[in-house]
Amino acid sequence: MPEIVASAEDATSGSCGDNLTWILEDGLLTISGTGEMEDYSSMNGMSWYSSKSSIETVVIEDGVISIGERAFNYCYSLTDVTISESVTSIGKAAFAVCKSLPSVVIPDSVTSIGDYAFQHCTSLN
Repeated sequence: MPEIVASAEDATSGSCGDNLTWILEDGLLTISGTGEMEDYSSMNGMSWYSSKSSIETVVIEDGVISIGERAFNYCYSLTDVTISESVTSIGKAAFAVCKSLPSVVIPDSVTSIGDYAFQHCTSLN
């Protein structure tokens, strides 16, 4: 079950999978560890929900094998995403409504992209 932080404004790190952690510092959200990222049933389930408007860059480090459902949706300020070669799947609506995201390089290792993964990404080329 995803970690839900009571005082979300102070949340700068936590877990987002059995062996995955996240840290948010100066607009950079880094996901690291090994294994699958949690799936989120709604955007307010994201561990970094309260800080989503400050996220400009997401880095998915080597060892992470999936990007969870709805993991980054509604991150309006997101402009840069780096996905490591260890990622094999991108979940449903993972980046939906990331309106400032101009492009994403999806590595060849990704064999599955969920429905609506980039829906309403109006800046996406």
